[in-house]
Amino acid sequence: MEVERKQIKVDNHIFMQEVARSFREDKRKSVTFTVFGISMHPFLGSGRDKVVLTPPAKPKVGQVVLAEIMPQRYALHRIIKIEGNTITMRGDGNPLKMVEQFTTDKLVGTAEGFIRKGNYVSTSSRLWRCYSAVWQACNPLRRLLLIIYRRLILKNF
Repeated sequence: MEVERKQIKVDNHIFMQEVARSFREDKRKSVTFTVFGISMHPFLGSGRDKVVLTPPAKPKVGQVVLAEIMPQRYALHRIIKIEGNTITMRGDGNPLKMVEQFTTDKLVGTAEGFIRKGNYVSTSSRLWRCYSAVWQACNPLRRLLLIIYRRLILKNF
């Protein structure tokens, strides 16, 4: 039996607070929602792809997490550095110098997987680990690759 799903729009901050509360108080196992923005290009498409978020796990470099980076401002990005209680992250589609920092108490959830173009990709899958490793290894060329991607690929959509 298929469950009917209703789509509603809610203020981002209110939604994220509810996600955090449901993990903390309701012991919810996961939340799935559509991503918006280009900071995780080329992997995630704004308004097209979804993230499957689970309660916060112990943060590790390379994980994609959702965190409150400023009051009422949230980002879904990859952790690039952890120093004590301070976590630095950057979107896969962001330039090298564009990073956000937050403390561990601002961590809302950890990405368990993504629904990309209708297909589920687990963050523990070989495909995701390979993509992550290759993309991180491309750091010196990231700016050039993103320019090419945005000019050639996104232009056609």
